Parts: sequence; C-alpha cells; structure tokens
Amino acid sequence: MSMTISAATARISRQLPEAEVSLDSALLASARLMESMLLARQVEGVANFTGQSALLRLAKSQRSLLECQNDMIRVHRALLDAGRDVKAIIDEPEACPASAVLVEDMGAGVVLSA
Repeated sequence: MSMTISAATARISRQLPEAEVSLDSALLASARLMESMLLARQVEGVANFTGQSALLRLAKSQRSLLECQNDMIRVHRALLDAGRDVKAIIDEPEACPASAVLVEDMGAGVVLSA
C-alpha cells in the first residue's frame, strides 16, 4: 500500500496522541485498581497483608507503563525529527503541538502549531 508523505503525516499526527493518551488511561485505570485493592484490605476480617503479592505485581506493571510512556516520548521526538527531515512538518525546534493541520495548498505537508 502506497501513500503520500502528506497522508502519512496526517495519519501519524492523529494516531500518536491516541497512543499517548491510551498509556495515560492504562496508568489511571491501574491506579484506581490499586486504590480498590488497598481499600479492600481494610474490610473487617481481612488480614493486613492479604493480596500483597498482587499489589507488588500491579506496582511492577505501573512501573512498566511509566517506562512505556518514556519510550513513547522518544518515539514522538524521533517522529518530529523524521518529519523535519522529509519536510513533512514545519514547526519550531523542541515545540510539540497539541494538534496538527494539513496544509496541502502550501505544498509543505503539515504545519504543527502549539
């Protein structure tokens, strides 16, 4: 399947934020689960350290999600660099926009603005 730089840039600029937000959502969901697990241990008749191994595993998965977020930041930066290299985006160095707008008329591809 072949696509233009402009189309690829538009697709990536739409999908990258979705991927970033999904990592935030996963981390938030796991934090809510952690809260529920800790509250469940406070129920009368439940031993103080019930579910400790599950809590440790959940904490490990949260750490993995944070590491994934770091990797996603690196992906984002690499894509910005690649976009500049192929002249698919026009933006200020180190400025990462919240949205992207196609600029087919200018023949540039995508203009990213904060």
